[in-house]
Amino acid sequence: MAALILLSGCSALLADAEPRARESTLASAAVLAAQQPLDACGGRDVLDSIVPDGPFLQACKFHDACYRSGALDQGRCDADFLADMRGACDTEYPATSATAANMACRVAAATYYKAVNSRFGSMLYPGGKTEGTIRRASQRLIGKSAAPHLEACADVTNTANRKLRYYLTLHDAKGQWIATAPAMKSAPLQPGETTRLCAGTGLSWFRNAGNIGPAYALTLKADDPSTLNPFGDLVSLDRIDCDTATGACHRVAP
Repeated sequence: MAALILLSGCSALLADAEPRARESTLASAAVLAAQQPLDACGGRDVLDSIVPDGPFLQACKFHDACYRSGALDQGRCDADFLADMRGACDTEYPATSATAANMACRVAAATYYKAVNSRFGSMLYPGGKTEGTIRRASQRLIGKSAAPHLEACADVTNTANRKLRYYLTLHDAKGQWIATAPAMKSAPLQPGETTRLCAGTGLSWFRNAGNIGPAYALTLKADDPSTLNPFGDLVSLDRIDCDTATGACHRVAP
């Protein structure tokens, strides 16, 4: 949460945040009830002097309480945090009369937002869950050779209450790993967000649609932010087994 996150570098402003979810009367009341006297951007002890409040004190207080209350998921708490900070910038440094100061303030707001809307922020979100699901899958053959490559795609959804990083792995009929998507980076998803990931045999010199076997498995994995393992802790969340010939899939235990 904001009270425990240090500043990180930021070179660009973020896109406009969504309308504040806390405008809901019930959510706002729950968050206000969860506030504590020492809530702040720097929080307590040494962090209070390292992370300045600036014009963001009230935004940080609400963000800390938003996490603590559990009234909104992490993504919505963070989006409201960004909206509140931008509002504070416009109040403290009106763009019409203090353009440079307003821009600098918004860069700082983006930095604070990026610090909390992260793996570390997900770890600090109380009661955070590590969940996700595969909603729809399809396959296609790529290439006109006698041994075309197979590409399997699936819509994956973050069904948890915090931001998570996802991977989709492809295994052959014998359970041997073939590919992971994304190949170089994870797919970060906010709560409720869906993206389409595709994994296939195209990057392999030895695997193709012909030798993958009569069936293959797509497994959705997520980096569990509950630990600080620098190499990540992947948890299997959902799996579907698909028929290579028809592309028909069914859900099985991961």
